[in-house]
Amino acid sequence: MKSKSEVQDRLRGILLQEFDRRVALAHKRLPNRCQHNHRQELDPRKQVEDEPNESYNRVDRRRLPVVNEIGLCMMGSENPEEWPGTICEDPIDADRCPWFTPAQTKEALLREFEQDIQDIEWVEENLPAVYALLWALDEAGANFHLPWWKRVAFWFLRIRVEPVRTQDVLKLLPPGGLDDVHGS
Repeated sequence: MKSKSEVQDRLRGILLQEFDRRVALAHKRLPNRCQHNHRQELDPRKQVEDEPNESYNRVDRRRLPVVNEIGLCMMGSENPEEWPGTICEDPIDADRCPWFTPAQTKEALLREFEQDIQDIEWVEENLPAVYALLWALDEAGANFHLPWWKRVAFWFLRIRVEPVRTQDVLKLLPPGGLDDVHGS
């Protein structure tokens, strides 16, 4: 049987792993991680006022998972006449976007983490191992704060998103260029 301090150490370890996972995710270029990304719900109605709905989402529900929303880039949407209406749905869209701006600051990341681990229902649903350890310790919630060394390291941390990825088509060719492709 484990001692109380061993269980608490394990609990701290799992919570630090969750925090590190969130920090690593903050560095990734994903559409939903950009402040310009907006999730727009698609129109699920087949008919509007007894007329066929032209903007009906025609995804075959038997074959594909249904996504009833789409990601839009709202950069430049202040002027609807000039807004290009860019769809930013897939990770490759964010990878190639030069205007990607992280939606979350490191202060907000820390605040959200601390709020989440104080909410016992959230812990039960998202961190079942933590919930089980809290149950074993007979504690109502995770009274957890980052250790001093982690706070110091986090203070120095700068959230740097991955660089823009561009595809240089010439790098895909063999060393001899097009001559090697055509066998000349």
